[in-house]
Amino acid sequence: MSRIACVWADFRDDAAANDWYENRHIPDVVGRLDTQARNAEPVEDNTFKEVEQIEGAFMTVYDLPDGKDAKEVDAQIQPALDELLTKDARLDARIYAEHANWFGSEWRGDVEDVQMWIVVLWQPAEAVHDEFVKWFTEEFAPGLLECPELLRTRVFKLENASLVQDQKREQQTLSSMYQYMTFWEFDCDDLPWELLVYLGSSERWRYYVEGNHLKWQIGQFLVNRIYPEEQSADSPATNRTSIILNGGSNRDGQSDSDEDDDDDVNADPYISR
Repeated sequence: MSRIACVWADFRDDAAANDWYENRHIPDVVGRLDTQARNAEPVEDNTFKEVEQIEGAFMTVYDLPDGKDAKEVDAQIQPALDELLTKDARLDARIYAEHANWFGSEWRGDVEDVQMWIVVLWQPAEAVHDEFVKWFTEEFAPGLLECPELLRTRVFKLENASLVQDQKREQQTLSSMYQYMTFWEFDCDDLPWELLVYLGSSERWRYYVEGNHLKWQIGQFLVNRIYPEEQSADSPATNRTSIILNGGSNRDGQSDSDEDDDDDVNADPYISR
């Protein structure tokens, strides 16, 4: 089973800090960990507005190498306080171990196919903990794979957490946090209607949620960048790739005057999408 690190970062619309995070910090972490990362931003039109939202202008996911100690990884993914370009920076970093996984019929093992993900942090009440986890992993989560756009579903358990906020960095007490995270990965930009139908038709889901047997937060994010390797030519995400040149143009609509910039573009392994 895999392990990942998730960072929900927010720099309060500070353009310089956003640029530092995407173009310097994430590549540096990827290099130190010798791994891959994906960065995403929240969707503008959130279907789940009535549910408590996960905070963050960015959600960055790092695939973790085997054998790395959680606190050692945390020290590598969280920036030094003197690196931060704004005092309002907030970085919530959590390390997870995979608990269960399921794959859709269209999953081909390539994360570049993933265009959107939905993340749910959750914690069942102690009285229903075991029965909820059993039902969720044996019935509810596998049933969602009927949605053709859903490529992969994974459930994770929390291993470590730290928070940078108010120019301080603190380890978090795990017992007071959501212990589980469900990570749904889709090959589309919009929320599939089958998912909403499935949620609405599940009496057991409504029982746990409406009966206050489950605490949860949700976030819906569009993937905009993969580090470090370039996208494959047949990736669906290629259709919405845009590389900004001189204040600039979309790659697909590049004019002849932009051809001189080709060498610079090809030299950059970090592609925004």
